[in-house]
Amino acid sequence: MAGVIVLLAACGGGGGSGGGAGFLPIVAPAQPQPEPAPPVVVTHTVGGTVTGLTGSLVLQNNAGDDLKLTADGKFTFTTALVEGAAYEVSVRTQPLWQFCTVSKGSGKAAADVGDVAVACSAVQAQVSTFAGSGTTGSVDGNGTAASFYLPYSVVVGKSGGLLVSDVGTNLVRKISPAGDVSIFAGGGAGGGSGDGNGRAASFAGLAGLVLDAAGNAYATEFNGNRIRKITPAADVTTFAGNGNSSSLDGHGTSATFNAPASVATDAAGNLYVTELFGAVIRKITPAGDVTTLAGSGALGFADGTGSAASFNMAYGIAVDAGGTVYVADGGNNRIRKITPGGVVTTLAGSGQAGAADGAGNSASFHQPSGLAVDSDGIIYVADTGNSLLRKITPAGVVSTIAGQPGVLGAQNGIGTAATFKQPYGVTVDAAGNLYVADTFNNLIRKVTPARAP
Repeated sequence: MAGVIVLLAACGGGGGSGGGAGFLPIVAPAQPQPEPAPPVVVTHTVGGTVTGLTGSLVLQNNAGDDLKLTADGKFTFTTALVEGAAYEVSVRTQPLWQFCTVSKGSGKAAADVGDVAVACSAVQAQVSTFAGSGTTGSVDGNGTAASFYLPYSVVVGKSGGLLVSDVGTNLVRKISPAGDVSIFAGGGAGGGSGDGNGRAASFAGLAGLVLDAAGNAYATEFNGNRIRKITPAADVTTFAGNGNSSSLDGHGTSATFNAPASVATDAAGNLYVTELFGAVIRKITPAGDVTTLAGSGALGFADGTGSAASFNMAYGIAVDAGGTVYVADGGNNRIRKITPGGVVTTLAGSGQAGAADGAGNSASFHQPSGLAVDSDGIIYVADTGNSLLRKITPAGVVSTIAGQPGVLGAQNGIGTAATFKQPYGVTVDAAGNLYVADTFNNLIRKVTPARAP
């Protein structure tokens, strides 16, 4: 019998005495049977090419498989699909101020897919009036029932509401997401740089505004040479500066400023201030320590580090997510760039007054003032002398979003059909909508992306 080994066993005794012989069966252990081979699972990747992208694009393949792209070129989703499985590529998040379409984006994965095509193109700007009647005043109300007097700076909060510095009345105005306009701070009977709550406070030459992560507002006083702090409860105090017109570093009110025009903040809560007459860029820590980041103190133009650089009537200022500071150098018709270490270069602008689009110094501006930076690092410029709204990519490519060069008006419309009247302020919300302080129209304009026909 298979598997049995037969052994001859001899029983004791000799002399030929009868003995018996027997067989002892021993069963060997059963041999293990090999495991059946697992079925071969064939998988395939899904990818393609993106073109025309400026900013951040999030694609999705089916549910839950997201891929973020920030530049043109080839892409491949991380998750492979079982052969025969369906795929469907769609745009989950558009880049700000672009519209992207997908072609050859669906099917079944019979092999690696590499021909999904994503094409991105610029959208147009739809300009409308968000608040203001156009007449000079300080009337509260909803939308166009309200009035402003030379709105200079505009900032957007986390809730979508706006704060506006109304320089003609020295009032900080508040606008709800629904367009309800009210006085937030200012108008105190004493005038000057008076501390207090809400309308009991006063400002001397109210100019720039910024909001920090906690919802505190900071305002520059062009005539008062101070930086004021306004809490969400509208309590106004002096944060830095003692009123003297010079550019002395120091702590809090021991520091001085010379016509501070605009203010911006970084992710760490530091403030950055342009001095129109002081020709320097100042930095203020959250503790109130004031230092000079860049600028020689004399009006002029020079790139360089720290005091080796020069500015000429620097108005607007903005900071990107990496801490790079951008300055609208109005008198030089340029947009300047400052590293956290104080190295100043020119991002865009030839220096000659003009309205030419293009890259770097092939573009031109005319007294640029307001600046804002979005999450993709795109810079928006209120080109005051041209009455235009401009855009600059991180690579320094300048294009015009809305308005007609040198044409003054308050016309709503798309792109060049719209007109402005020397706007000084601009801000951008998380969705990419822009709000413009259309200063000499006494209006707050809203600019939204609209797909090109």
